[in-house]
Amino acid sequence: MLDTRRHLRRFFNNAYELSQQYVFLAFFGSFFIAFCVAFIPTYDLSQDGVMTLFILLFAAGLWITEAIPAFAVSLLVIALEIVLLGFSDFDFEHSPKDWNIYLQPWSSPLIFLFLAGFIMSAAASKVKLDIWLAKKVLFFVGGRPHNIVSGLIGITFVLSMFVSNTATSAMMMTILIPMLAHIKDSNKFQKAVLLSVVIGANLGGMVTIIGTPPNAIAVGILGENAPSFIEWMFLASVPAIVTVLILRYVILKLYPSSEPFIDLKSIKEVDHFDDSTKKFSKIPTVPSWKKHVTIAVFIITVMMWLTGPLHHIPTTVVSFIPIIGLTLFRILDADDICKIRWDVIILIIGGLSLGFAVSKTGLDIWFATLISTDHLSMLWIMFIFSYLVVVISNFMSNTAATNIMLPIVIAIATTISQESSHLAVIAVALSASFAMTLPVSTPPNAIIYSSKKVASKDFLILGLITALIGPVIVIGWLSFIEIVF
Repeated sequence: MLDTRRHLRRFFNNAYELSQQYVFLAFFGSFFIAFCVAFIPTYDLSQDGVMTLFILLFAAGLWITEAIPAFAVSLLVIALEIVLLGFSDFDFEHSPKDWNIYLQPWSSPLIFLFLAGFIMSAAASKVKLDIWLAKKVLFFVGGRPHNIVSGLIGITFVLSMFVSNTATSAMMMTILIPMLAHIKDSNKFQKAVLLSVVIGANLGGMVTIIGTPPNAIAVGILGENAPSFIEWMFLASVPAIVTVLILRYVILKLYPSSEPFIDLKSIKEVDHFDDSTKKFSKIPTVPSWKKHVTIAVFIITVMMWLTGPLHHIPTTVVSFIPIIGLTLFRILDADDICKIRWDVIILIIGGLSLGFAVSKTGLDIWFATLISTDHLSMLWIMFIFSYLVVVISNFMSNTAATNIMLPIVIAIATTISQESSHLAVIAVALSASFAMTLPVSTPPNAIIYSSKKVASKDFLILGLITALIGPVIVIGWLSFIEIVF
């Protein structure tokens, strides 16, 4: 026994040392490559442009290698921008306070919009509104296999429009576990059930600005030219729904059920998965008035977002309804606010700040000159970068991938057509949600993979189909809208 413990201790110590060495090599390797590429060659760039190129390459290396947490890279980006770009020739005494502009994304209206989404997500989870709604939908659709798949995809899709796909997937797992216990292991339909959540969670976030960080980054990059909340839904809902319908057909064909009906009575007693303890526990009783208040706040907020063109109240101002309402009625307390994904918000802020620096220093224009657009149409630009972001996002955070790519995309697209450049940005941002080929590509994939009932090849098949058809559907729909409207 002592020998076993000694071997285990030695193994973990060696693993820790290797991980520390990887972090060291990845960090300084990224720095060295970025430094050499930015400062050794001579570019037709201003000094600030060269500095921004270094920051962009350094951040890209850290995001790709994950040497440090993604949100920490965003903080490092802002710090480097302040030091390298905010003070002329490092004159900290006499330089004007230009460094303040790199902190402006912290007060961006977009951040409060995304914060409202996180608060609504936390409230829905706390009062068990998400579980209640999921159970109602499943019992409504009945026990036929194809109806169950439709119900699971539908409810996960809708929830992911306003709740993070990670939280939605974790919640759905609490419902699926008792259901799967009543499906034989030999029944392929088990995989269809689990992959339904993957489809709904990954693609539902496409539909709203707050559904997934790449959408928010795109809106921040576009600025005044960004679509409104309801305009984004109009642009994104059709390709998202079409892709979902195709994938529903695929999983029903690949994983048919050997039973005509599935017992849904097992869902009545469902356990709650506590993300902090990583354990299942009985769902605590929630006062009905809290659920009713949360539903009322949800309805008012969403309706106000959707009817913006009628009342002309800015989307960000409407976002304060859930921020204030759900805390005023003590649906959420201080501990709940602390658990909000602030790391994701910081990651978005870093991306907005980086995009601002790229634009301000003229680096975006320089990037545009590197690619000859004489023989490239806007359609080709959309296809090239949409598929590129899908590939990259399968191996790194889709938020980090869009942070890197969107400033370059808008710069190149603008040289072709000022009026249509926003469509390229939207196409690339939406395509980032199609990255679901690997178990680690997205949090929903990882959560479903942890059930040990789905293999890596299942994600590969589904992910490749999504990656191939997704950008085509998005670009086709956006091109159709541009022609018709």
